[in-house]
Amino acid sequence: MIDVSLSIPEPANDCAGSMDILIPRQLEVIDTGNGAYLETFLRNAKRAHLSVRLVFAPLQAFGNRPWSSIHPRFTDLVDEVVWPGGVKIGKRYWTASPTVWRRFAVRLWREALNRLGAKIVIPSYLGRPMLPREYRRIAAEVNAAPRDITIAEYSSTGPTFEHVTAPTIRGVLMHDLLSDRGPRFVEKGLKPDLYLVTPEEEAEWCQRSDVMIYASANELERFNPKIKGADPVWLRPEPPAYGDAPLEGSNSPARVVFLGTIHAGNTDALRHWLDEIWPLVLEKKPELEFWIAGSVGRTISAEQAALPGVKVLGRVDNLEDIGGSESIGIAPTRLATGVSIKVVEYLMLQMSCVAYPVALEGFGDRLDTLVEIGETPEEFANEVVKLVDDRARRVAFAKTGKKDTARILSNAEVVSFLRRHARISA
Repeated sequence: MIDVSLSIPEPANDCAGSMDILIPRQLEVIDTGNGAYLETFLRNAKRAHLSVRLVFAPLQAFGNRPWSSIHPRFTDLVDEVVWPGGVKIGKRYWTASPTVWRRFAVRLWREALNRLGAKIVIPSYLGRPMLPREYRRIAAEVNAAPRDITIAEYSSTGPTFEHVTAPTIRGVLMHDLLSDRGPRFVEKGLKPDLYLVTPEEEAEWCQRSDVMIYASANELERFNPKIKGADPVWLRPEPPAYGDAPLEGSNSPARVVFLGTIHAGNTDALRHWLDEIWPLVLEKKPELEFWIAGSVGRTISAEQAALPGVKVLGRVDNLEDIGGSESIGIAPTRLATGVSIKVVEYLMLQMSCVAYPVALEGFGDRLDTLVEIGETPEEFANEVVKLVDDRARRVAFAKTGKKDTARILSNAEVVSFLRRHARISA
């Protein structure tokens, strides 16, 4: 196989330290939770004046398809890309690995059967342990040109450190606590979208880490005590830089808004809202409208789309147009892991917000005063109705939510953390 190392672009002149990030997945899509987490981490690495190299897993990063590409927003934030066993042709990386091509053949066969009416699940490689030889191959890249810090993306990439002999600070970027995500799906009667791992196995994957970077405050508190001697930090979600939305003086009636891309957590939350909460709201507010923005609107049934007040907007280019004090954002989330970016988006769009407690878990208690909380469908519906009736409270939330959220979710701590471990003086 052919190895390729592509520099994109030259390291910045002001880089004072260096970091490897070991990537076990495709990076073609950025508008998902795990894409947002990685982009946020890369931004803060650049703020810490680190040159960044992405080292891809030779097989796992292709998944079950023999080609892949990297979203430009990722490449704009890194200085070098290494994909062992990959060859770059145009904007795509290709593999000659028989293992990946076999996976691709099986995928095509399953997709063909699904088109004929079968219901075969095409497996995700998220969280799946790699072959021992793949861990060794990634480690060889690290050992050949060690950086100050080496970060494995996802706990399942942590076993690479068994084979890293070069002097480097080792760590794991925890997007999701994988041992928690699977059971949450099972509890709701859904098929998990990732490899099932026990808490003990996941902790063992991370035991060689010097540092741990968590995308969720509560996962840091729960999981880090299992990692002996690891220095932890919470990587806060980076609030989107939205412009100002309408606050006062609008003659528009209040409406309820759901933002989301297509993934299992959003799909479950939206269907739960339409089936179990929205009818309770309509009993008291039959004139109220419910707007669905984003690709998740494609997942609802024709019957759900025909419910009173439902408007499926699809992609909205300027989300500020549907934000402001007349909008009530909802997060009826039941399958959350990591942090619920949706809640941050509502607050930054100057909406009031109603959420289930699980949607706020990833923030610890930091956002509790900025959001109304309902613990049951009935309580959730009641909180929405109260906000519909109380315009002054909606305006108050809109005036303070954006500023307070930006302050609470500052990542200055992460920048200092990275500089300290890269031994960069102030």
